[in-house]
Amino acid sequence: METSNPTLVNVVIDKFIESRVHTVAPSTLRSDRSKAEKLKKYFKKRLITEVRHSDIHDLITSFHRKYSNKSINEFLIILRAVFKRAMRDGIIVRDPMDGIENLTVTNKEPTPLSKAEIKKLNDATVECLNGKNAVLLNILTGLRISELIALCWGDINWQRRELYVRRAKVLNDYKTPKTSGSVRTIELNELAITVLKEQVKLTGSKRVRTISVLQADSKTWIKEKIRFVFYNNKTYQPFLNAKQFSKTFFTPFLKKAEVQHRGVGQLRHTFASQNLTAGISKEWLAGQMGHTGTHMIDKHYGRWMRADAPDYANAAADHLADVLGHPEATSVEAPSDVSQDVLALANALQDRPELQALIQGVIGGAL
Repeated sequence: METSNPTLVNVVIDKFIESRVHTVAPSTLRSDRSKAEKLKKYFKKRLITEVRHSDIHDLITSFHRKYSNKSINEFLIILRAVFKRAMRDGIIVRDPMDGIENLTVTNKEPTPLSKAEIKKLNDATVECLNGKNAVLLNILTGLRISELIALCWGDINWQRRELYVRRAKVLNDYKTPKTSGSVRTIELNELAITVLKEQVKLTGSKRVRTISVLQADSKTWIKEKIRFVFYNNKTYQPFLNAKQFSKTFFTPFLKKAEVQHRGVGQLRHTFASQNLTAGISKEWLAGQMGHTGTHMIDKHYGRWMRADAPDYANAAADHLADVLGHPEATSVEAPSDVSQDVLALANALQDRPELQALIQGVIGGAL
């Protein structure tokens, strides 16, 4: 930490980081410290009174060569706090961050598992049954991976068929979940109960362990005695964190099952997307996933799985058939002079009427 001139940018940055020690989670503090060190290298011995608005634009231009827009925004968050602190201390009279907006961030399209891919995972034979059961439970409950690996048997209420989310494992620390809504009760369906019944045979009698859990104030640690649900078969210990779970089990599991690679976070996306496609209430999904409203479901998690969706078009037709006087839909047999291949092509082009019309013209309207 810089200890000399209090008007140096780097001194104010250090003061800001120091103020965060007991107010944010260790993982957040670790990230802030890393970015703060990069900012200090950029500003070097610069006086905070000398930093102009255009200097911030120069910094952003420089950082574009190294970092994503999301990362640059995280640097800007620190700088806003640093210069606001200097303003309130009377060190500067004008904030160079004034008018600096966050950059546009393009969120990656979620890649949830299809039903066919889920079946491949379910059918795959693996050595680590703990990991496989963890994946299946994640798909069925929408837990965050950090919540999944911190799950203990005391969190399962068999009689009420409920799972209680009380802690998460983020990097190397156990902590209470990230928001008040994340501390929640999840309803367990029959499929989830079946997975847990298989898992209890593997780890239900494991020894009790004592862990320290960081509370919501980011400074109080409370000891808990728990029996973990999921273990790493390679280390015979509970999974350390999401990164280890992904590297030692999930990625090899996808490869063995011949399922396209994606991050372990897509299991949570799979829960949301498959349930939305099945017509499940977004409000119910939000509660299961730890959100207070449906905004996050719409913005980040929901993706329509067209291949797995029910036939809503015919369902809509059936709903109105009685008032429109049309008979129920019946299957149409292909004319004998039209090959099955041509018929299949025509069906595939139902949303391209101009191409379908061309085919009909070529074969004489036999469709």
